[in-house]
Amino acid sequence: MNNGKAKIKESINGISIQLPSKKNWFFLLFATAWMGGWFFGFTGALGMFDSGSSGFITFWLIGWTIGGCFITVFLLWGYFGIERFIISGSTALLEKSVFGIGIKSRLKKSELKEFRFEKINTGLMGGNRWAVYGFGPGKIQFDYGFKTYSFGLGLDDAEAKHIVQLLIDKTSRN
Repeated sequence: MNNGKAKIKESINGISIQLPSKKNWFFLLFATAWMGGWFFGFTGALGMFDSGSSGFITFWLIGWTIGGCFITVFLLWGYFGIERFIISGSTALLEKSVFGIGIKSRLKKSELKEFRFEKINTGLMGGNRWAVYGFGPGKIQFDYGFKTYSFGLGLDDAEAKHIVQLLIDKTSRN
């Protein structure tokens, strides 16, 4: 029975795990509607800017644009974000991206140590309330040298534990 969020492909040479971003549908729908209002505010301010620029409108447009860019990035992550962990041969790739653009870490398989499940409070006041934006610790953690990496921001506990066991099995064979 496979009713999890992860797409897992195992081969003799490795494993590929692909996870969708954590979804908060209220945030995604609200922020999408908010972007409609943002657009009208932006175009209205641009019209005022063309008719004679003032320092306040310039400052306001800069702040408004930065805010809109942040919300756009959060929306793209929310709708289309992907976490990937791939072990192939002697290398591993940890990636958090939207349409292939994002953070990618290439690692040596032989240096991956101590895969583990980490219970994370995902409630609104918990330690992982930023997971919906693509930030914060994931439920699957491992050590690489003196650094701890994590992924699995949107996984349920049972699925994260299952994936940890798969990774332990896959990395202990060599």
